[in-house]
Amino acid sequence: MMEPAFTPLRGEDREAKARANKAAGYRCSQQISCSFAEEVGEDMERLIRLGMPFGSGMGRGQVCGCVVGAMLVLGLRFAPPSVADKAARKVLTRKQNAFLQAFEARHGSIICRELTSHARQSAPAEAGGSFFTNSCIGLMVSASHLLEDLLQEEAATSGTEQPQEVSA
Repeated sequence: MMEPAFTPLRGEDREAKARANKAAGYRCSQQISCSFAEEVGEDMERLIRLGMPFGSGMGRGQVCGCVVGAMLVLGLRFAPPSVADKAARKVLTRKQNAFLQAFEARHGSIICRELTSHARQSAPAEAGGSFFTNSCIGLMVSASHLLEDLLQEEAATSGTEQPQEVSA
């Protein structure tokens, strides 16, 4: 069975792309990780499968799927092939912390049920569609921007923060 078309959350009109992807069945974690498949040299089908169990905060309202998707991308981009490579691990930790701090500063939490609770209190009743879809679209758009900015920073730096080769 062929997967419904996926449109990466990049460039213009990310909100419309996120809504279309959500309607096709893609979860938050999949939308973020698949949007950066090319940058991390990973097959989209594999990212779709890896991201599947992380929707709705792992089905329990825990860590937001957008955050999990971003961590998958950062791990694929910056994690060293050896756990003994402490310098590369420090780079990954800096990137991970930068994303988490920015996301939490922007949204007040990284926990799904807290994020959707905030959105539920401030969402206009006339928004249309399911509450869950509406509450997550903005988070997906925001996470894609934050991650894109973080990866662009990486591309602009030199020296120790060069990306590691990724093996499939």
